[in-house]
Amino acid sequence: MTRFFACIILFCIGTYSAGAEPVKITFATDWKAQAEHGGFYQALAKGFYQRRGLAVTIRPGGPQVDNPRLMAAGALDIAMASNNFQPLNLVAAGADVKAVMAAFQKDPQVLMVHPHVKAERISDLRGMPVFISDSAVGTFWPWLKARFDFKDSQIRKYTYSLAPWLANRNTVQEGYLSSEPFTASSQAGVKPKVFLFANEGYPGYSSMVMARGEFIENNPELVRQFVAASIEGWQDYIWGNPDPGNALILRDNPEMTDELIAYAITAMRDNEMLGTAAAVGQMTDARWKRFFEEMSALGIVSSDIDYSRAYTLEFLGNGSAH
Repeated sequence: MTRFFACIILFCIGTYSAGAEPVKITFATDWKAQAEHGGFYQALAKGFYQRRGLAVTIRPGGPQVDNPRLMAAGALDIAMASNNFQPLNLVAAGADVKAVMAAFQKDPQVLMVHPHVKAERISDLRGMPVFISDSAVGTFWPWLKARFDFKDSQIRKYTYSLAPWLANRNTVQEGYLSSEPFTASSQAGVKPKVFLFANEGYPGYSSMVMARGEFIENNPELVRQFVAASIEGWQDYIWGNPDPGNALILRDNPEMTDELIAYAITAMRDNEMLGTAAAVGQMTDARWKRFFEEMSALGIVSSDIDYSRAYTLEFLGNGSAH
């Protein structure tokens, strides 16, 4: 461990009522346990939450779990947000929910094509059939249309199976940087060309923590300690030894494999998904403003909402996020 990294961790450590009874928290993730949740699992495995007086239970999500809806209904106090749209849409619906940190400084959303396709950028995919999910139609698809002149006629329904894309070699597949490319390569022997939205100007954060406003108001120190421990967990998971967190991921998700976890961690490191160690967790007003202005101009989110109600920076230090 470098002296710089050690100093970052020591700076994050709080002094949460030593000797007090741990406060129980259930943190709901946005999908089944995976490396994209690794920092939270690392914080749990290595006692970073416990050190701050928190007894954290991580509750994995899945295809039938709608965390934003549960947050709006008050059934969850603190949960993971997959992207900026979720807290913004909650605010638009009148829910008092705020993002309090963003682990990923880059959204992991990608498009990928078969290796023979002559494409160097997303703009080169204009006119090709694109397999996308229903949720993508109302989120990043309008951005692709505005930015790269994609057309609705390109849309093909993605049902979370790569079989149609594999069978149609001149099509485009949506996915996550750390998931679909691995599946294509390891299970089908196709090493795709991968285009990360964030590298072409997509302004969103990902792997965020959001909490209900009432919960924040009544438990500000608890939220502060949860954020600090989660940041420390991500720093340790990405730049340290991820084995403790991985053991818990494999426990919570029997379908997960060591190979996919290793691939995902490498992808996160190589593509600087979390930025620098100092940037982990950070958000800025400017970045949120940019996202809101771009997406509201496209009609994806309402231009009438006060976007600043969707997040708070009060629990973050002076990181180098951008």
